Amino acid sequence: MTYTVNLIKLFTRRDDHLFKLNEAERLKNVWNLLFLLLFLTIFTYVWTSWLGLGSEAVSQGMAGWNRLEYETSKAWFVMGRTLFSLCLFVFILFISSFYFWLFNDVSYKKLMIVQMNVLLILLIERMTWIPLMVYAGIDWYVSPFSFGVITSLLTDQYWIIYFFGAISLFQLYIIYYQIKCLSWLSSTKKVWIWTGVLIWHILLWAGTAAVSYYDLFLIQIIEKA
Repeated sequence: MTYTVNLIKLFTRRDDHLFKLNEAERLKNVWNLLFLLLFLTIFTYVWTSWLGLGSEAVSQGMAGWNRLEYETSKAWFVMGRTLFSLCLFVFILFISSFYFWLFNDVSYKKLMIVQMNVLLILLIERMTWIPLMVYAGIDWYVSPFSFGVITSLLTDQYWIIYFFGAISLFQLYIIYYQIKCLSWLSSTKKVWIWTGVLIWHILLWAGTAAVSYYDLFLIQIIEKA
C-alpha cells in the first residue's frame, strides 16, 4: 500500500490517516513536505528575529553603540536565528524521531511524519508570539497560552519562569498528539509511551529554560570572539 502524506488531514482526520500510515509500505510526498517545512521554519525565525523577538540582548547595548555597530549586531542576531532554525528543523524531525524510535516498534520514517506535524504546531505557536510582542509587548515566556504568566506572579527566578513559560497549550497538544499517534502506530504499552513522551518534553522544557537564561551571556561571548 502506498500512502501520500497529507499533514493537514493527519490533523483533521487523524485516525483514518494514521490507519493508512500504519498500513503503508511506501510513502509519497515526504521530500516535498520536508523542503516546505524547512522553508517555513527558516522564514518564521527570520521574520520573528527581524521584528525583534528575542533580541533584548542586542537592544540593551543600543545606547552605547553607533548605528553601524547596532545594525551589525542585528544582522548577526538574524543569522544566528537562521542557524537556530536549521538546528530546530534537524532536531525536531530527525533527533526526536530517533528518540521515539528507540522504544517503539515503528519505522523511523513514519515517526518522522508524526514529527512533521509537531514541527508545524511549533511554527504556529511561534507565529502567535508576533502579535503578542508587536502589539502588547509580551515576550514568549509570559504568553497567555503558557504557564509563564502565572509563574511570574509567584516567583522572580527567571529559570523557573522560562521553564513554565515553555509549557504552553500548544506543547500540551503536542504531547497529546504524539501519544495518540504512537498508540496507533506502535504496540508498545501505553504506560511506556506516556513515560517516554513526558520525559522527553520535560528535558526539552529544561533545555529551553537553560538556553533562554544564558542567552545574554552567549551573545556577549560571540560578540567578543
